[in-house]
Amino acid sequence: MSGAAVHVAGRGAVTPLGDGTRGLLDAIFAGASALRPLERLAGTDCLTRVAAEHRKGELASLASPNELPRVTALRAAREALAEGGEPERRSLGFVLSTTKGDLSGVQGEGQGLGNPGDLAERLAAELEIGGRRIAVSCACASGLSATALAARWIECGELERVLVVGVDALSPFVLRGFSSLLALDSGPCRPFDARRKGLSLGEAAGALLLSAEPAEGIGVRVVGWGESNDANHITGPSRDGEGLFLAAQRALARAELAAAGVDYLHLHGTGTDYNDAMEAQAVARLFDGPSAPASGTKAQTGHTLGAAGIVESLIAIEALRRGLAPANVGLEEVGVHSALDLVREPRPLGSARHALKLAAGFGGINAALVFER
Repeated sequence: MSGAAVHVAGRGAVTPLGDGTRGLLDAIFAGASALRPLERLAGTDCLTRVAAEHRKGELASLASPNELPRVTALRAAREALAEGGEPERRSLGFVLSTTKGDLSGVQGEGQGLGNPGDLAERLAAELEIGGRRIAVSCACASGLSATALAARWIECGELERVLVVGVDALSPFVLRGFSSLLALDSGPCRPFDARRKGLSLGEAAGALLLSAEPAEGIGVRVVGWGESNDANHITGPSRDGEGLFLAAQRALARAELAAAGVDYLHLHGTGTDYNDAMEAQAVARLFDGPSAPASGTKAQTGHTLGAAGIVESLIAIEALRRGLAPANVGLEEVGVHSALDLVREPRPLGSARHALKLAAGFGGINAALVFER
């Protein structure tokens, strides 16, 4: 890897699992789940009865449903900026990761019309960010693609610091859309389980402040990234996992790391039949045998779409910091390739140094990041 190093300087999160980043991480490693019976969206005609919604009385009292993406993104961003020592914002870069952005005008009043670019500009203005800014909307791989873009800006010397924010909120539009694809489990999802029936949705915001300067306290760098597109189907992944394998291989190559050097693997793990099967095949090929200890956490957070890559990167980073792999909640009987070493109970990782994070999305996009402690 050449160019400037890319350090994680700040973290932020707003999820239904608890207060801020610490609430999210403590809940994940304790095995808690935010998947509960629908409340705000209880009247929605859809194929599930559960989701990971923001808790009533907290965020729901601060904003209308259409304002949830903006309000939660701002809160996560400010937490990351605070942990990063409140960097000067006039030269700070900004990358927004989202799939739906501001849906006002699509549902209810407003003019957002789901345009990610408009939401990025609005957030940057409210945060008083004056550097380069852009929105990335690459389906469910958006968070990793956004982080990779920010890392490239820093590595090539274009910017010294970049704030990456991922956000999406649930709505009738989103629930009905996934229902129309027959992609939802009626109850809590069970990624990689033999009886998995589909995904569960969630809403969240996550933030990563990346810096060319070493950061105190966190001690983790982004050292590799890779992307691919398998061009298989508008919603279905390549059945053999070729695209995800290529993305992971490219991320490891940039990190100058062999698969055997990966200490922890955080999976995409949606709970759908095809995604979980292809991901396990990609991992089996990548490691050419048993994988590193692996877990996915969407049975706890739900699938948070454009926020997923950022929120789950926070978890992968914390696995390195704690030297502990979180369990695959809800997993009873493994229903994918046996080479995938799925963690059943929280597992010590010893002096873990490298974590590989995977993601895949509609349209065949695949992305991977390598974190180094």
